[in-house]
Amino acid sequence: SAATGYFYVGIQDSSYLHVVTLSGAVDVSTVATPAPTTAVLPVPAPTKAPTGAVVPVPAPTEAPTKAPSAAAAPGSAVEVFNVKLGKSPSGMYYYPAQGLLYVLCGTATNSDHYLYAYSLAGAQQCLITIPQAVGMSRVDGFTINAAGTKAYIADSQGPIYASTMLGGSIYELVWDNPCGCTAEGTCASTAVSWTPTITNTIVLDALDPAISDGGGADDYYRNSGALLTADELSIFSVDGVHPISGSLSASYPKSLLKISLADGSVEQRWAYDAATLGHDVDFEALTCGPDACAEFLYIGDEWNYVYQMRISEADPGAAIVQEWNLSTIVDSTSSGTISNDKGIESLTFSAATGYFYVGIQDSSYLH
Repeated sequence: SAATGYFYVGIQDSSYLHVVTLSGAVDVSTVATPAPTTAVLPVPAPTKAPTGAVVPVPAPTEAPTKAPSAAAAPGSAVEVFNVKLGKSPSGMYYYPAQGLLYVLCGTATNSDHYLYAYSLAGAQQCLITIPQAVGMSRVDGFTINAAGTKAYIADSQGPIYASTMLGGSIYELVWDNPCGCTAEGTCASTAVSWTPTITNTIVLDALDPAISDGGGADDYYRNSGALLTADELSIFSVDGVHPISGSLSASYPKSLLKISLADGSVEQRWAYDAATLGHDVDFEALTCGPDACAEFLYIGDEWNYVYQMRISEADPGAAIVQEWNLSTIVDSTSSGTISNDKGIESLTFSAATGYFYVGIQDSSYLH
């Protein structure tokens, strides 16, 4: 029922009617019914699903206004299908104007980078090569503006190689639809080389007093996400964790930032460490969800969590109102258990399917 947002489920054997949400099959009806099970409602796979994947991470019905720091409400996720990608995904964006998933793959530092166009069923439509000569160091996030005229790429190691490469953390590009893809999701080319026109470069510095990341152990802001605000005047960014002498926690705090596109200044900062949510964190991916970032954004974490964050909440711990642990899904492929620092690297949402799409660094799977 669209009037309530609930699903109504009738049971043959018991004659019970259950009223449920999709965030954990919680029984919310006033009818006296047995306690609901902990299973979520299964989502049927596409009719001709390739070995592909989509993880529905449903938005909660009512998230608490101020969740305690280490007590974000746990959510449930069901895998619909998964697909093995040609390369390891480091960024992802669902482009509604074409109905395509654009999957960014930064497979080697200071080398060629790759941007795939996939259908929502996991079929490759085009492969875009961004040559080494363009000057990007390690691409880690991708998005396109609503008008389809600009794209943004996050570079997690740009500032490290500023003397020889572009040296940026965020690049604004002219989006000229290099594969010639249409609104129907078909592309004129299946493989192209693309040298984009860069119109703006933003450099983020971990030692900037407005950021103050790294704890003295990591002097670089390793931008791993790019998500435009609804008004497209700012962009969200995340500082990913890099192993320091084998440690994944020596460089805390790490921040999620809101950055002005006009001058690159920090408009808002949410700082995180292991104490904030009660476990280690490594934010690597950003996306809007069902509300198109009107209230929430979603974060992908390499420890294989997805978080729902309330944008208007300034307190970092309280801002995370729900989390989903996808380890069971991520570890279920032929690749086995995924390393803690090589899990969820990319994340996007499609309103066309209602699914979240999650890219895994270590296995190269899209769930």
